[in-house]
Amino acid sequence: MIRISLTPRQNEIYEFIRSCIQQQGVPPTLPEIGARFGMKSNNGVNDLLNVLERKGYIIRRRGTARGIALTDHAPPSDPKSKGVKKLPIVGEGEASNPMSMFLNQQGTLALDPQLVPPGNAFLAVVADDGMDKEGILKGDYVVVQQNPTPPNGALVFALSGSDQIVRRSSPDGAHLLSANRYYPAVGVQDSENVQIVGEVTAILRTVKRNPAT
Repeated sequence: MIRISLTPRQNEIYEFIRSCIQQQGVPPTLPEIGARFGMKSNNGVNDLLNVLERKGYIIRRRGTARGIALTDHAPPSDPKSKGVKKLPIVGEGEASNPMSMFLNQQGTLALDPQLVPPGNAFLAVVADDGMDKEGILKGDYVVVQQNPTPPNGALVFALSGSDQIVRRSSPDGAHLLSANRYYPAVGVQDSENVQIVGEVTAILRTVKRNPAT
């Protein structure tokens, strides 16, 4: 994601939001931001947040008191988790607004940093068995490096409407191909209903254990 540089004032507010999320686990409200920076009007705070959103630093859910999320997905800090990196587990989203996934996060998962790619990354739950022939099963977690233009032939995570899919990009980049014949190819060129979000870099699986008898 390309982000435009911030003014000193905008950066102060952005860092305050980041600090609240990391230290308290929740973003600040508009009145809290206003009190911190001596702003008497929520309208002024709202205008500054709109600028941060346009520049690509935050996303907002209107109508909620704490509807702010960072686009670099900084998780709350945990002194017990040194040496690991937390990634958000994204929830439902729409191809028309891929960042909406981060407003519906399903939690976080701490990983060894060696499993986390550089740049913005997140976790998603595989929703179908379209890639079962490549050993990727429904219910697996995938680590996704955020990149809307991965190389052709890459294993990608995408939104098709509101459906989250993991597929292999075709050699010419025109389609997303499954490894299961029951799942048709998905066209990506000139389609507003399909959005590639990033490249899959790792697969994680939990194994159910039989209860002790």
